[in-house]
Amino acid sequence: MHDFTYALYPHTGDWKAGNTMQQGYALNYPMIPISASLHDGSLPAQHSFVNIEPNNVILTVIKKSEDRDSLILRFYEFTGQQSQVRLRLPEKAVRAFETNLMEKQEHEIALEAGGRELVVPTGPYEIKTVEVSFSAQP
Repeated sequence: MHDFTYALYPHTGDWKAGNTMQQGYALNYPMIPISASLHDGSLPAQHSFVNIEPNNVILTVIKKSEDRDSLILRFYEFTGQQSQVRLRLPEKAVRAFETNLMEKQEHEIALEAGGRELVVPTGPYEIKTVEVSFSAQP
């Protein structure tokens, strides 16, 4: 047995201008809220963990690194355009690296905006993986 979902998304322009890729992800991977008991925490009522631009890239992975105490972000460009992908982080990062798919560090990425942003040049249809450290360890 297979489940199939069909949706219509009216938009102007072509599929790229209409952000249909993002809408497809929102349909197929909805946010799933979970209830928790009242506990101490420092997150505000409204918060963004990562912001990514431009609209022709999709962030597909946010996870802890397999080997280090750092965060792995993976995204890809889906419209065939060369792009300067800007990632905005929720807190100040100490270091960032571009890695391969096995999370092996390839080269360091310069941090901007006091450690809260980084820019990754991305080719057409390219998959990129970035490792971000929020503590001083390499």
